[in-house]
Amino acid sequence: MSVDILFLNLTRFGDLLQSQALLEDCRRAGLRTGLVCLDNFAAALPLLRSLAEAWPLPGAEFLRRLDGKGPGRSWHDAPALLLNFVGRLRQEAAPRHVVNLTATLPARLLASLLAPSPEAVTGFALDREGFGLCRGNWAAYLCGTTLKRCNAPFNMQDMFRMAARPAVRALGTAGTDTIPSPGGRLLPPSETANAQAATLLAAAPEGCRGFVGLQLGASHPARQWPQSAFAQVGDGLWQAARLCPVLLGAPAEKALARAYARQARGPFLDAVGATTLPVLAALVARLRLLVTNDTGTMHLAAGLGIPSLAIFLATAQAWDTGPYLEGCCCLEPALPCHPCGFKQACSRDGGCAGHISPRTVLRLALGWLESGRWDAGLDQEIRQEARVWLTTREAAGGFADLRCLSGHEHEDRSLWLRLQRRFWQKLLDEMDGVSAASDVPALSSDILSAVKASGLARAQLPVLREAAHFLAALPDQCRLAAAGHPRMGQLLLRACDHIQRLLESRDELASLGYFWHEARQAQGGDLQALGGLAGTLARHLAELDRLLAS
Repeated sequence: MSVDILFLNLTRFGDLLQSQALLEDCRRAGLRTGLVCLDNFAAALPLLRSLAEAWPLPGAEFLRRLDGKGPGRSWHDAPALLLNFVGRLRQEAAPRHVVNLTATLPARLLASLLAPSPEAVTGFALDREGFGLCRGNWAAYLCGTTLKRCNAPFNMQDMFRMAARPAVRALGTAGTDTIPSPGGRLLPPSETANAQAATLLAAAPEGCRGFVGLQLGASHPARQWPQSAFAQVGDGLWQAARLCPVLLGAPAEKALARAYARQARGPFLDAVGATTLPVLAALVARLRLLVTNDTGTMHLAAGLGIPSLAIFLATAQAWDTGPYLEGCCCLEPALPCHPCGFKQACSRDGGCAGHISPRTVLRLALGWLESGRWDAGLDQEIRQEARVWLTTREAAGGFADLRCLSGHEHEDRSLWLRLQRRFWQKLLDEMDGVSAASDVPALSSDILSAVKASGLARAQLPVLREAAHFLAALPDQCRLAAAGHPRMGQLLLRACDHIQRLLESRDELASLGYFWHEARQAQGGDLQALGGLAGTLARHLAELDRLLAS
């Protein structure tokens, strides 16, 4: 039962499903993979393709025992449970390598316990002294993207793949530099789950011509589109297309279903809290369309090949957490403050929740149902309300991408995200030593012209130039410090800290500042490697400067 790579993904349902493309990478590389996930999502494991074995972590039971509610009513039962779990995994999985995709300290500790050596951990790890570090360039960048929402231009499924790439390339027998299409497809639901779903749908009203799913909840109330708006869309789809709405959600979201029921005028089926994860998958697989907030159900639909009309509010944005399926439609409120930052108070008192109207969602849905095109229902009113994105895929590199249908691709935020995709993909591929760097798509002529005229992009030039200047001087300083030049070590440290403070002074460069901190820490005392890192960054910043200033 031993595995080549053991993956740790200990966060949400959607994140677990977004491991699918990574598992397919490993299969193509000839690797046998295992997975550790939270036990409350274990029912979704049969949907994952190319997974040899899985070990659900009893997280809830661990916390219960930690609170003194275990068998002996002592917190000592909690570490005993964890150590027994680790011992069983080390024996059964016997992994050659661990890839940790969860950045929390407990996940890093678990990864270090399961790995055959401290160095056999890729992703989010601990050093030998117990301090956190990111082992891998893409992993360091992934951590940095969480600091500010303007720094996350890659789909999370691709980020997981790239964070694990060093381990997959080192252990695999086949190349994984490029991303095959389509990728990310889940296995179909079981016959038992399909039968239970059919029973639920059998209660559809007379005249029903199909089903549309409505996922009412989200991970945070600020990310939830109003139930009254969902009800208007559900009623409209029934009246215009005789598609019966099916309400989807977890037991904790039953109050949202009751609110929907109070405001709906047409028929609907309520499956909120009435399904297991396998039956939820079977229901989703029977839908014509899913209308949803940014949720795990959206990722489930994408993995099953079911298109979504997804609404991204508050901190949610389509660039990084959108569906990994081509042909989906993602809506964001066309507001300059969207997306708001994590742990940041809303400047509009939650106003973005009502900015996208039921008319907009219904018109887009009906246009797509009638013609297969999301732009069929677009009009000027929709363009004023929402940024409308179509999920696509890069022709060369294979990364998931977005194409704007509403004319917002020339907004400063959109241009900055587009520019960052090119910068980071080229930089990190080169640092990983892979040939994919040559496949990075060039900016189109109209986007390039807009980027050069963008006030937001050009505002970064002074900081980028100063940082590039200091970085370009670091290789010589590293050589002098290695040769024992008096005081050069202290001057070198000051220069490194100045570069970090400089980059962190701009929200748009926060991920670059974090990456510089993590990358230089990973070099330890290797001054030659630090000088090489500085030289590489200086060269890429100079190229970015030339692009913006030309």
